[in-house]
Formats: sequence, structure tokens, C-alpha cells
Amino acid sequence: MTGVGISWGTIKSLLIFFGPILLPRLLGAYRALRVSIASRPPPRPLPIAPNRALNLLFGSIVFFLILSLPFNPHAPEVNVFALTRSRINTPIDVIFHRLTRLRSDGLLTDADTLLRDKLTSLGARKVYLTFGADALTSCQYCSFDNIYTYLLYYLPANVLRPHLLHLLILAVATSAPFGGRESSRWRTKFTLAGMALAFMDLYVVSTYDAVKSASPAVRAGQIPPTGLYNLMALLRPLAFTICDTLCAITIYLSATNRFFFKPPSTVEHLDQAVSVALAAVTGANSKLHAVNVTRNAVVRDKALKSRDDLYWQTVVAVEGGSSAEKGAVVNNIWEEEEVARAMSRTMAGQGGVDLAQLGTSANEFVRGVTEGLD
Repeated sequence: MTGVGISWGTIKSLLIFFGPILLPRLLGAYRALRVSIASRPPPRPLPIAPNRALNLLFGSIVFFLILSLPFNPHAPEVNVFALTRSRINTPIDVIFHRLTRLRSDGLLTDADTLLRDKLTSLGARKVYLTFGADALTSCQYCSFDNIYTYLLYYLPANVLRPHLLHLLILAVATSAPFGGRESSRWRTKFTLAGMALAFMDLYVVSTYDAVKSASPAVRAGQIPPTGLYNLMALLRPLAFTICDTLCAITIYLSATNRFFFKPPSTVEHLDQAVSVALAAVTGANSKLHAVNVTRNAVVRDKALKSRDDLYWQTVVAVEGGSSAEKGAVVNNIWEEEEVARAMSRTMAGQGGVDLAQLGTSANEFVRGVTEGLD
């Protein structure tokens, strides 16, 4: 089999053709990156919403990393060729005689017996190495004449289910209600990355041939064949782990303004302004409600109503009179016997009034009602 080489002349021709197209784009991307780094705001603490997305991705990373380990409880059993050090053309009786010696009790299990009855031809061995023992022994509609029938049996549980689970995790992590605006901006890119992994997985499984895709030593019967089923069962969660790690790093860098900073759009500015306005209106409404409650309490009580009328009459007299009259009115109020007696009892700590607590409560109420007012 002859190799296909690429000469230096071909490389120069490609550079001459694509250079004027790619070079300006690369320079523009470099300048945009420098401007983005120079104009980014200072780093900030991680917001709450992106923190939830990172926690979900961290759990996903740990979960898929455990599944990618060869000794995890759900890892598939090593194929019989690698377990018995047998070649792909080794007779079936020899393979299972070796397997019998490896069993703890020296007896084949029911699954071993069923596999021995099925693993009788080269086509069956190719199916076993590509799609696993379950597809070879359990599929009722599959046929060696059409290898894609085994692929249809293999796809739902081994390809579609894990990739759908991975896409679901990415969708939840990048949803605006769960991960916030900082995470949702990456939703399309992360989804495309997850779909790219799924298509790559499907392509590898559908085009792999246990004999043609193997090394020359395997085809020559010199070393045991490598099973794609066992290999993909470990590489698939490892790919999910790497993908989720990159997604988590990207969300962290963008959410803390360390990298990938994107200024808020006009719509986001409008949403923020509307939110601030609504908060201000809500606060003003609560303050007006507090004033209305206080006013109703004064008006409905006869004693308070009379004191309120007297207060406003005094205010009118003070504001409408001369300076001497204003001082006389104020002094008359403080010199009244009832007022003086009440102040004396209060200052002496009598009457069950806690001045410190009363002052604290009054200050909190007034601060809450008049907050933001000039």
C-alpha cells in the first residue's frame, strides 16, 4: 500500500492561494482580541446564577470521569480475545478453553456458553468487537447480511442515551433561569459542541470495521484485536468530561470578566433600566402606603386627631407670625405643665418606656420611609 505525500510545492501553492484570504482575518481577530482584553472591566466575584451552572457542570465532570475509568462498576468486561490473548482467527474451541481456565470455578457461565454458540464466524467476531456481546447474542432481528441492523440495535442504549443526557446537562447549565445571562450566551456554542461529539461518535461506530480498520499485525493474526465496543465505552464519557471541563472554564472566565467579556446589549440595558424603575416605583409605593397607614391611624383616633389639629394650627401660627411670636408659641408649648410632667417622667425612666429601643425603632421606621428622598 503506497503512501500519499504532500510536496513542498503543493504547500506553497496552497499558502499563495489561501494566504490573502486568511491573513487579514487572522490579523483582524488578533486586533479584536487585544481590544477586548484592553477594554474589559476589572474581574468581579462569580455571580450566583453562573455558580449554579458551574456546580452542575462539576457534578457532570465527576460523574463522567468515574464512568471513564476501566475499573468502574459499569465498565464492560474485557473482550474474550484480549482476555485470552487470542488472535481474531483463533479457533473458537481454543478461545473458550482458555476462558474456562480463567474462570474462578473452572466453568463457563451461561453468557459464555451463549457467546460461544454465536461467535462462530468472522462476521460474528466483527460484530462482537464492534457492538459488544449483547448485540450479538440478544438482537432478534439482526442479520450478518446487513451489518447496520446491529448498528440500529446498538445506537439507542450506547450512543443516543448518553449523548442526550449530556446535551440535557448542557441545556440546563446554559439556560437563563438557571445559569443566568453569563451562561446563556454560550448556549448555542455548547449545544453545537455536544452535537459534534454525538456525530463523531456515530461516524466512528458506523464506519469501523474490526478487520479493515485494525493494524496490520491484527490482520495478520499476530496480536489480539482491540474491541471498539470496550474502547468507546470508556472514551465516550472521557470526551464528555473534557467537553464539560472546557465549558465550565469558559463560563467562569466570562462570568468573572477575566476573558470573553461582552458588553451588555441595548436590550439588556433597557431591561436593567426597567428593573431599576420598577424597584423604585415599588419602594415609593410601599412608603406611600406606610404614610397612608399612619395618617389613617391619626385621623381615626379622636385624641390623636385633636393633637394633630392643634399641631397644624400651631405651625400656621408660627409660619404666619413674626419671629417674636414664633418664639413665644414654641416656648409656650414646652412650658405647658402637662408636657413638662410627661418629659420628666420619661427622662426618669418611668411609665414603662424604653427610650433606647423607642429611638432605635423610630430611626428604623423613618429611615425606611424617607430612604432616597431629598
